[in-house]
Amino acid sequence: MIKTKVRKLYQKYFLSIYFLCILSLILIFSFTAGAEDIVLDPPEYQSFELDNGLQFMIFPDHSIPLLRYSIYYNVGSIDEKNGQTGISHFLEHLMFLGTENLPEGEIDDLISSVGGQLNAATNFDYTYYYHEVPSSMLELVMALESDRMHNLRFKEKEINREREVIKQERRMRTENNIFARGFEEIKAHAFKDSYLEHNVIGWMEDINDISIQELQNYYQRYYSPNNALVVVSGDVEAEKVKSFAKKYYADYTASNIERKEFKLPEQSKEKTKTVELNTNIPYALQLYKIPPADNLDITALEIFLDILANNQSSRLKEKLQKEAGIILDSGAFLYPLRTDSFALIYFIPSNTNLVEQAQQAFDRELRKIFAEGITTQEFKMVKKQYQKSLIFSQKNLNSAASTYALNKLRFNKAELIEEKIDFINSLSRDQLIQIARKYFSFDRRTKGYILPENKGGAQ
Repeated sequence: MIKTKVRKLYQKYFLSIYFLCILSLILIFSFTAGAEDIVLDPPEYQSFELDNGLQFMIFPDHSIPLLRYSIYYNVGSIDEKNGQTGISHFLEHLMFLGTENLPEGEIDDLISSVGGQLNAATNFDYTYYYHEVPSSMLELVMALESDRMHNLRFKEKEINREREVIKQERRMRTENNIFARGFEEIKAHAFKDSYLEHNVIGWMEDINDISIQELQNYYQRYYSPNNALVVVSGDVEAEKVKSFAKKYYADYTASNIERKEFKLPEQSKEKTKTVELNTNIPYALQLYKIPPADNLDITALEIFLDILANNQSSRLKEKLQKEAGIILDSGAFLYPLRTDSFALIYFIPSNTNLVEQAQQAFDRELRKIFAEGITTQEFKMVKKQYQKSLIFSQKNLNSAASTYALNKLRFNKAELIEEKIDFINSLSRDQLIQIARKYFSFDRRTKGYILPENKGGAQ
């Protein structure tokens, strides 16, 4: 009976989301036909902090009796020591193996029994866990997450079993994936001896060697109230959250967290790394250092990469793919963090013999943009697309809550998105090129090539 009722609630929820999407599209089309400036109503939220440093943000929406309960820990792979790479992700797995009070599988059973769902993810600079449940289950999820914060169980047999699961995950997602494996090696070369040298999954030898004591120490240091942020969005009353917060979290004590220094080494000369793997498809990668996510230049770089590589009408797709036929595809990503981070631009040469020619064509196109700028049409089109995407993402309460939460967690600046909007509205073509030229200079990049084995490489 409970599951049937909850299923109906979810159907109602998704129907409401559908109509919200339609409304958002209407607003978007109205926006694109009129003024270029974005004007967003920020979501209403309340925040408070317990004496032990645990922070809460509450985003109410009483339209549907559902809620999302998320807890963010300000720790990720960049915080890991040499020899312990992958420990953040390892600990995420252990959080589902039970506590001193709840046996393995009990948390999943409790959440699924009320028609809810839960999951988690580890990133470069944070780890988060979330539950989506009927709003009447607020106390249940707060009790469960409180228990996991303080009473995680460390049993050798269970940990070693999970170690094998993680190793298999690494094999599937990295070692047996040509692009992922090549990217891992190229990034390690680009950011050698820094916190970005390894990926979130960690090196296989470290996954093998991480001890139970190291896992316990890491848990006790970083899974503490003063290193966490709880976000509750949906059909929820702030006073109930405050009451349960005091009941389940107030007795926990803060930990002493010493952060290592986060500074990427300066680069003044272009670097190159070639990785030969069992593939018939070559890849060319360009990696660049970028500033932390609170630097508004990040917004300009996102728009620039759409113009250069991502959009179907981007320079690389038009010139190198459609006209010259020397690449099959192109794309670009930013990985903004609470620290200096990196951008990735990639293209796929049509065959191995065209790698060098494609690289030279890419360099020419980049120089041309830096020298001649971009057209008014290019700039207006991509800027509007970016603005529409931002509007649409903030219409969804959970998405908006996540945006505000990450800015709060990383920089203690929840309203950073509003500064970003003002920056976008005032951004000009000349500013865009000036910012792109600053970060995407040739002497600041690492070129990487993933090539078929025994075929040589572009140097």
